[in-house]
Amino acid sequence: MDTTDDFCLAPLRGVTVRTFRNLHALWFMPPDRAVAPFIPTFAGAKVKPILLKDVDPDLGQAVPVVPQVIGKDPEQLRTLLRSFKALGYSCADLNAGCPWPFVAKKGRGAGLMREAAAFARMLEIGCEEMPGGFSVKVRLGMDKPDLLLQRMELINSFPLREVAVHARTAKQMYEGRVQLEPFAAALAACRHPVVYNGDIRTRGDYARLKARFPGVTRWMIGRGLATDPFLIERVRREVAGEREVARLKGFLDDFVAASAEELYGPVSVLGRMKELWGYLHLSLRQGERVWNGVKICRTMDEYHRVVEGVFETFPGFVEDEALRGIE
Repeated sequence: MDTTDDFCLAPLRGVTVRTFRNLHALWFMPPDRAVAPFIPTFAGAKVKPILLKDVDPDLGQAVPVVPQVIGKDPEQLRTLLRSFKALGYSCADLNAGCPWPFVAKKGRGAGLMREAAAFARMLEIGCEEMPGGFSVKVRLGMDKPDLLLQRMELINSFPLREVAVHARTAKQMYEGRVQLEPFAAALAACRHPVVYNGDIRTRGDYARLKARFPGVTRWMIGRGLATDPFLIERVRREVAGEREVARLKGFLDDFVAASAEELYGPVSVLGRMKELWGYLHLSLRQGERVWNGVKICRTMDEYHRVVEGVFETFPGFVEDEALRGIE
């Protein structure tokens, strides 16, 4: 399948960080671009450099990256966007789709769309500070998949660069089927370029979605790529290539080493690797057994013993149909 469509790495907090993005680009075919995991707005006039570390161009960004903000205070948004501009960015994204209840209940993430006036003010400040470069990531709604359509007139009134739509409600979190009919309605109503997001796990998923929505040329993949790092090349190539064990092992070895240099202590490194394996094991035969071994590791020595054991008697990759997300 030869395609010139645009593929964007979705922001997965704790996983698709700069180190992951850079090493994925080294070992596999990278996406065209990435939206970085969100940076929260905060009270105060100065942004601490540590908050910007993940998107700092001086630290190396192997894939073009768009910083993402989460929050509900317009002036705090302005402060953060100006910090992005000081780093040289002309684009930024607003997270209005995070489904976690402790976030949404505070009117942030997916909860931001519930209050039209607050949502509008955030879009207004974003477009004012990042003219032509501000985008938003949303869900279909909170409990029902109708809120996005209700807000579409408001969304259309701002000069947004694009609108990324995760085709689920916040209540669904990341479970259950994506809701393609409500997505189709939102797509038809939206005047901006729309990015589809949700359950692209195989080249077959992409093909089925492309056949149903031929006008969509921008696709956001998060969990699918964390599960199968080979996914972009398997989608892009006319004939899907084989997944190579040596490349996967090289990537993981480099990821551990780079994380050890970047993070503070082995506990943090182990936590990061567990976050990744929570997705990655789904692409392996006997993956549940592998995951059960990784998640109970208490030290990096234990982690290395488990993972080395996996690659000594590698169980193989599951077939695409076992990962299939779109019916």
